[in-house]
Amino acid sequence: MKTLPLLSVIMPVYNAEKFLSDAMKSVLGQSFNNLELIIINDGSTDKSELVVQSFTDERIRYFKNEENSGIVYSRNRGLKLAKGDFIGMVDADDIVYPEKFEKQIEFLKQNPEYGFVGSWARFIDENGKRIPGGWKLKASPEKIPAIMLFKNYFLQSAVVYQKECIKDFSFTKGFEIGEDYLIWYQMLKKYKAWNFPEYLVDYRMHQHNITVKQKEKGYELEREIFRIQFKELGIEATDEELDIHMKIRYTETINSTELLKEIEKWLMKILRYNDLNKVYDKKHLYEVVTNRWMKVCSKFRPVSLSATRVCLTSKLFSTFILNRDPLKGRE
Repeated sequence: MKTLPLLSVIMPVYNAEKFLSDAMKSVLGQSFNNLELIIINDGSTDKSELVVQSFTDERIRYFKNEENSGIVYSRNRGLKLAKGDFIGMVDADDIVYPEKFEKQIEFLKQNPEYGFVGSWARFIDENGKRIPGGWKLKASPEKIPAIMLFKNYFLQSAVVYQKECIKDFSFTKGFEIGEDYLIWYQMLKKYKAWNFPEYLVDYRMHQHNITVKQKEKGYELEREIFRIQFKELGIEATDEELDIHMKIRYTETINSTELLKEIEKWLMKILRYNDLNKVYDKKHLYEVVTNRWMKVCSKFRPVSLSATRVCLTSKLFSTFILNRDPLKGRE
């Protein structure tokens, strides 16, 4: 009887002929070779299928959707087909480094309480050339759930899952952008997670990238993910509060003292509700929120005496500097 693969790598493909060969080679050339590569062709109209068929590696399992059904459907189909104890998701335009899966699987074997582990990533352009920027996030596992209240902390092509973790979840229809953010938020309620502190992925930035093509839709879906998180915290966030939260999330330039006060009020509300409902670790949420407050203050333009006074007299500032509880002494 043929031995089952230990690792299943799922690669959804839609019109990715230009990048697909390099992505597949990077998976098949791993130092950890006890794997299967599940290709899900999501109704491509280019030569993606010919690229797949040019490979003769027996570890490739190729499937075609009857029609273009979207990334959520393709990822979930791949999960149902996966045979491995560990699951990797690699997008068809990214490149994974040769020791990526070996290092991450070894970590997960030694730390079974972790549901998944990501890594750092470098950015490359359409032609594979390194470009400025990268994904180098170094927070401790204990702080990551609180950070996820403000931004996504993982990258899909960088992540490896314990099958025991991901088998209880699926990607949510309607979240074709941000589907990974939502599932990771859900997983973090049951499992620990971390970013392995090495560059193990090249993440490709190009004009056909879905997050560039549908930036506005992605923005709205991210708002909805925040709304879901706040509801669990006990907050029925208004549209105005979500507008404020998005300004914090993207550290936009602030040019109104009144807006600065509204941001402070919103951040204090988050802390207050967590104090009541104890969803997040109190200490780590304080650290995350006060760091966000300091970033917001640093983006105030033009610098003014009134804005500086708001920033420095805030209880959030005293928490950041003196580690005081900002909720003590409130009315």
